[in-house]
Amino acid sequence: MDRVNRYYNDYINYLNRRRRATAIFGLILIEELRKRYPERSVWIHHYIARRDRLGCHNTLFLELSTENPEKYRKCLRMSPEMFQWLADKIRPLVEKQDTHLRRSISVEQRLSITLRHLATGETQESLHFQFRVGQSTISGIIKEVCEALYTVLKGTYLRFPESHEEWQNIAFECGSRWNFYNCIGAMDGKHILIEPPIKSGSTYYNYKCQFSIVLLAIVDAGLRFIYVDVGTNGRIGDKGVWNKCSMKTYLEENSGNIPPPCPLPGSEKNFPFVIVGDEGFALSSRVMIPFSKEHLRGERTKARRIFNYRLSRVRRCSENAFGLIVNRFQILRSAMRYDPDAARSVTLAILCLHNLLRTDALGRKLYSPPEMLDREDELTGIIHRGGWREEMGNGLQNLGHQGGNRHAAEPLQLREDWADYFNGPGAVPWQDRMIAIPI
Repeated sequence: MDRVNRYYNDYINYLNRRRRATAIFGLILIEELRKRYPERSVWIHHYIARRDRLGCHNTLFLELSTENPEKYRKCLRMSPEMFQWLADKIRPLVEKQDTHLRRSISVEQRLSITLRHLATGETQESLHFQFRVGQSTISGIIKEVCEALYTVLKGTYLRFPESHEEWQNIAFECGSRWNFYNCIGAMDGKHILIEPPIKSGSTYYNYKCQFSIVLLAIVDAGLRFIYVDVGTNGRIGDKGVWNKCSMKTYLEENSGNIPPPCPLPGSEKNFPFVIVGDEGFALSSRVMIPFSKEHLRGERTKARRIFNYRLSRVRRCSENAFGLIVNRFQILRSAMRYDPDAARSVTLAILCLHNLLRTDALGRKLYSPPEMLDREDELTGIIHRGGWREEMGNGLQNLGHQGGNRHAAEPLQLREDWADYFNGPGAVPWQDRMIAIPI
């Protein structure tokens, strides 16, 4: 019996010691947490509590929407009517519920914060003081609204063509505007600079010694993006991105509804529908690139230079499109302070907004006036540089060209056939003047 009592007392003492150790550990932990996360002196700062009365959205933007719509468009890149339409579209995805303690931030305020950030590239700290919204709250709002914008707009404004009729409409527009028939878009790629991602090593480290993700895009004759591939790590060049993207497989396997080859105006020879790009891409039966400098010698110099000129007219679409998004959405002028996934969401939202503004008739005129774009005067032969070139920044940079491409014989002959067509039945009256070669 004495042995049982002794064991029992030892067990009770063990439990007491354990409780005391746990209590001491808990007190130490609480003290450390208090040091690391001090209690708030106030639940919400008084100047933030006056957001609905004095915040930028409910004061300046409200005044501009009624008194000066043009200035409003400069602030948010769209008209008040389009802004409200867009707010209603994303409302089911971003609206929060009011509580008995406080009112939630309205959808309109969330959208104006995001558009102002994209349009100006202002820091979240600056937006915090303008809109009287907490900086950490702004960070979450921007990411959430960008994802919502992409979700609601991609089906209409960033939709990949899926029928013969859609591809033919794109090709017809390209032919009627730029005299390059059977062309279904201009392709280009850019590095989007980002801050160095945490624990990413050299994965996003590009050849220019900066961190980036890659945007590969195809642009139609109306400067709208019809295909985008965003998010590939910056170590890959034009050729590497093209080899891994779904568009290459789509073209090679002919798994889509791209129309079959057909004759060009004034010709009986069938030509395939093609995409145009720069020398960074490999020449193929679906991708046309210009003749390199070493091929612009000899008896076919004139024909090949005219081909390069005619191709450059279409490639101007992609150059203008990329220039516009940098000029109008100035967050792209410098490295984004986002991780790669968030930078991808921001980029996709910008592309959707760009296509929306280029599709709307009034929005297109205000978003991209003629003086903002590169354009040529066929009568005088003068190339007018677009206004976007004056404020490019360094947030978007060209991909590295992959030299030493060995092209197959069939696409080489196809390119020569295009050159012959542009110097024969497909010639335009001003092309000889534009390459400075007498007729």
